[in-house]
Amino acid sequence: MQENRMHLTPRLRTIMQQVPEGARLVDIGTDHALIPTALLRRGVIQSAIASDLREGPLDSAARTAKQFEVEHKLSLRLGGGLQTVKPDEADTIVIAGMGGETIAQILADDAWALDGAHLLLLQAMTAQPYLRQYLAAHGGVIQKESLCREGQRIYTVMTVVGGGKREQKKLSACCISDALLRDPMAEEYIHKLLHREQKIAHSLETAKHQKPEELHMHREMIAVLSQALHALGKDD
Repeated sequence: MQENRMHLTPRLRTIMQQVPEGARLVDIGTDHALIPTALLRRGVIQSAIASDLREGPLDSAARTAKQFEVEHKLSLRLGGGLQTVKPDEADTIVIAGMGGETIAQILADDAWALDGAHLLLLQAMTAQPYLRQYLAAHGGVIQKESLCREGQRIYTVMTVVGGGKREQKKLSACCISDALLRDPMAEEYIHKLLHREQKIAHSLETAKHQKPEELHMHREMIAVLSQALHALGKDD
């Protein structure tokens, strides 16, 4: 089989680019196991574990591994979150394609992931501010936040290590990270977030039933995003 027959989306490729050479990888919520399979075929990683909560995705993972002839190098695990993995079995953890609240819960259930000895690659489909807020409160340091475009959406991939200072942050302060500002696509992404927040705030302002606390939070997010654009020299 030729590797170019494996369909790797920009989101998956961005995650893969953050995986260190020689890593011992675990992919949580692996689905078709495309990330570990591609990295094993390229000889980038030492070993890989593909874990999923459901049997269906693991069956797909097994087919992928067999198709690309890495089935003997990929360990398949059935179970929720990191409960299928021992801390010393992996040094790099991928949790991708889930909501930010779900990712935070996975980390809360197995706190060893943020012990500072593991590299975390987190790609949240939703609720990114909540995930950043959780990481800050539990010593997770976002070393890098990579942006990639896929269709009409821009996705973020957080490269995180634990063991940092624990900070209690307001949710509005977590709508972006300092690391994200270093990405070349930061301006475009922040503009998208700002326009979305402005639309939400306008809807809340004109709603028949007022939600003052929710409106206040979105106004705070607008202020944070506007300030970030100003810092980039790209005022809206």
